[in-house]
Amino acid sequence: MKSWAPLILIGGVLLGAAGFSWSQHLEGSGEVVAARVELDGIEVGGMTADEVRNVVASHAEQVLSQTITMEVDGGKARFRLEDLGFRYSQRATVGNIMESRRDGGPLAQMLSWFTTPFIVSSADVSWALDADKAREVIAGAPELTPTPAIEPAVVTNARGNLKTRPGVPGVMVDVEQLLGRVRQLDPLEVPTTLTAGLVPLAPTVSDDAAQGVADELTDLTATGILTSLSGRSVRLSPEQLRSQLVVLAVDGEVQVSFDIEGLQQGIENLYVDPVRPLKRPAFEVADGDPRLLEKGKPPMVCCAIGSAELVATTVLSGEAEPFVAVPLEARAEDDPVVIAWTDGSLIVDQVSSFTTPHACCETRVENIHRMADIVDDYYLLPGESLSLNEYVGPRTEENGFVPAGAIRRGHLILEVGGGVSQFATTIFNAAYFAGLDFDEYRSHTIYFSRYPYGREATISNPAPDLIIRNTTPYPVLIDTSYTDTSITVSMYSTKHAVVTELEQRVSRRGACTHVETDRQRSYPDGRAIVDTFLADYRPAEGIDCSGNRIPRPD
Repeated sequence: MKSWAPLILIGGVLLGAAGFSWSQHLEGSGEVVAARVELDGIEVGGMTADEVRNVVASHAEQVLSQTITMEVDGGKARFRLEDLGFRYSQRATVGNIMESRRDGGPLAQMLSWFTTPFIVSSADVSWALDADKAREVIAGAPELTPTPAIEPAVVTNARGNLKTRPGVPGVMVDVEQLLGRVRQLDPLEVPTTLTAGLVPLAPTVSDDAAQGVADELTDLTATGILTSLSGRSVRLSPEQLRSQLVVLAVDGEVQVSFDIEGLQQGIENLYVDPVRPLKRPAFEVADGDPRLLEKGKPPMVCCAIGSAELVATTVLSGEAEPFVAVPLEARAEDDPVVIAWTDGSLIVDQVSSFTTPHACCETRVENIHRMADIVDDYYLLPGESLSLNEYVGPRTEENGFVPAGAIRRGHLILEVGGGVSQFATTIFNAAYFAGLDFDEYRSHTIYFSRYPYGREATISNPAPDLIIRNTTPYPVLIDTSYTDTSITVSMYSTKHAVVTELEQRVSRRGACTHVETDRQRSYPDGRAIVDTFLADYRPAEGIDCSGNRIPRPD
C-alpha cells in the first residue's frame, strides 16, 4: 500500500488542477476567448470581448483593403476587395471567436477543451460577396473594355440636314467568367491576378432606333419656328434649329434636347437691335460740377431668360405651327458695363475744357449759341460717334439760325447759320484734349487768329462735317456754356488718358501753308499713341494753292 501512495497523491493533484482548469474554462464562457484560439494566424486566446472587437476591426480593414488585378488583352484594372463588393461581418466574426471551443454539447466542449494543449482552434471569418455590385464594377471598368462600342449618332451635315451615323460594336471582358472566378475567391487568400476572355460589346441603341429619331426630328424642324418680339416676327430656319440639337444614345435610349445656351444666342442674333433703346442719364453742370438729375435705363433686348427653353419645348413637343409665332419677352440688358453707362456713375472728372473768344453782339453769335444749346448735355457713349451735321440738323431760320458770315469756296459770304464753325473749333479742341478720336474733320481754308493755329475745324451743309468718336471705355458728358464774348465746351467722364501736344510742323504747298500737329495720348496700361492733325491755309481770301483767283460763288 505504501508504494502506491505517491502516485495516488500526484493523480489527485492533477485531477484537482484539471477540475480547476475546466471550471475556469466554463466560468470564462462569454467573457474571454478560450485558450489556443487564432484569427487568421493572430493569437486571440484569453482576450476580452472588447479586445477581440479591436482585433477584428483591424483585420477587416486589412482584408478588405487587399487588391485584385484583373487582366484582359493587355488591359489591367486593380480593385480593392471592399470596392468589388466583398463584405466582412465584424459582429459575426467576433461571435465566432468568442464561441470557439465553447460551442456544441457538454461532451463536445469537454473534448475540445481537452485537446487545447495539442490543437489550435482557428475561428472562422464571416464574409460575403455582393455579386451584383461586383458585376457592375467589372463591367464599368474602362481598362477591361479594349474596344468600347460606339453608339449610333444623329448629326447635322454641311447642308443642315439630319443624318444617322451607324454604331460600331466593340469588345469587352467576359464579365460573367470573371465574376465566377471572383465568387471562388477566399478573401484570406487573394491571388494576384485574374484573367478572362473577351466577348462582343454591342451599342446599346440600334441603328434603326437612331434613324427613327432622326426622321422624327427632321419632321419636327422641317419649317423652322416662327418667333415674335414686340411686334416683330423672325423665323429660326430648320438649319438653325438643327445645329443646336443635342442627340445622345445613353443606356439603350436616345435622348434628345437642345443646347439651350446656343439656342438662346441664336435667337438673340435674330433680334440684334434693342427692343427699347438705352435711356441716357440726365445731368446738370453748375460751376464745373456735374450733378446727376435722373438715372438712365439699360436698353431692352432679346430675350428674357427662358426664351430658348420655350422654343425648344415647342419644337420637341410637336406643337410648333408654321404660321403661329412663339411669343418672346424682352429683358433689360444686364451687362454691368452698360448698367454703369446708364446710371451716371462714370461721370466723375472734368477731362477737358476749351474756350474760344468772339466779338460781342454779332449776328453770328446767335448761331454759335443756338448750336451750343442743341449740343449741351449730350451724353456720348463708348464706341459712339457724334456727327454735328446729323445731330444739329440743317442750319435754317426754321431751326433758329440767322444769316451771318461764312466761308464758301474760299470767299467770305453771308448765309443762314454762318459762324457756327467757331463752335465746331471749340468742341474739336475739347474732344482733342479729352483724348477722343475724329471720324471726320477739316480745318478752315482761311486762318482766323481767334483759333489755335493748325488745330481747328470748320463745318458746313452738307459737308464738311465734324464727327467725334468716343474710343474710351467711359461715357462722356458734353457741357456747353457761353458769355457775350466767348464760347466754352467742357467734357466730363472718368480720367483715362493724359493728352500732350507734341511738335508742330509748318511747310509750304504751293501758295498754301500746310500745318501738321502731333498729339500723344498716354494710357494707364503704358501705351502711348501719337496721331497727327492736318490743316491747309490759303494765302488769302479767294486765292487757291496755285496762286490763282477762285470765282466767287453765286
